[in-house]
Amino acid sequence: MIEGSAPRDELLRFLPEGKVGVVQDITPISLGLSGAGVFAVTAARGTFVLRVQPRQPNDGFAQQLRVQRRAAEAAIAPALVHVEEAVGAVVSQRIAGMPVSAALANPDDRPRVLGSVIEQLRRLHALDTTNITPSDPLVYARNVYEAQRARPGFPAWASDLEASFATIARALEADPRRTLSHNDANPGNVLWDGERAWLVDWEASGIGHPYYDLATLALFLRLDEQTAFSLAAAHDGAPLNDVSRATFRALFKLAGLVSGTVFLGLVNDSSVRSAPTLADAPTLGQCYEGLRSGQLQLQSPHGQMSFGLALLAIGVAAPLSD
Repeated sequence: MIEGSAPRDELLRFLPEGKVGVVQDITPISLGLSGAGVFAVTAARGTFVLRVQPRQPNDGFAQQLRVQRRAAEAAIAPALVHVEEAVGAVVSQRIAGMPVSAALANPDDRPRVLGSVIEQLRRLHALDTTNITPSDPLVYARNVYEAQRARPGFPAWASDLEASFATIARALEADPRRTLSHNDANPGNVLWDGERAWLVDWEASGIGHPYYDLATLALFLRLDEQTAFSLAAAHDGAPLNDVSRATFRALFKLAGLVSGTVFLGLVNDSSVRSAPTLADAPTLGQCYEGLRSGQLQLQSPHGQMSFGLALLAIGVAAPLSD
């Protein structure tokens, strides 16, 4: 497994001089929670990102790579420079920019930035789905939830979500739209270069409902429902009808449940941060403020537990109807 402390010589084998030039610097990037080693690379031919993710049998990397190639060819993902599929190594152009959440901090830029993000998602959702298999976040959510709720310290207020899962399933059955989807469109995976948005980290990608990407974005950006609906309408090129609104609400709730349980699953000792009642859970805004002030570290058990409780609380409390 390649980690952030991997020796330089071990990484150079993924950076062929014929494609990137002579490598001058390799620096770990502390982003993401997937377990992949991610590195910023400065070389004679430019700046790049090297991502090496652990490979497992039937891990879906081949599909991930197919989706990423199509997105890169459409200038939705950064251009691919070199790939070693057998070891899960991908070298791509590095986007000179910032996470979209930072770009949105300037109120004057928000319409242009959000407009570009929605346009890129719309273009992604229009790409060819040939040889791409479904990636169902509802199935994933149920599996992760069943694994987590039996653990000591799992919040009692989230101990029975089957009714929510069943309602979400019915909403998805009533809205059969399925497209090529990123499936982890949180703001950390969306970059802004000053002119356009780019999507990175394609590990969860597959065929899914297009609103899951929009709902995930709305969740992490803390958008109110009407703003989220307006972005979905811009994506669709038409106002949302009753079915579309029901689907969006269902997938917003699902995004909170998935994200929350995933974060909680990263923590071995849940006693580092408890929430006996739903009201005791931190808000996502409080978590973001903790990151900004340095009081919360996303890579620490306390930080992961805090984000997990905040996101899970949103998923539990989010309404499925008016």
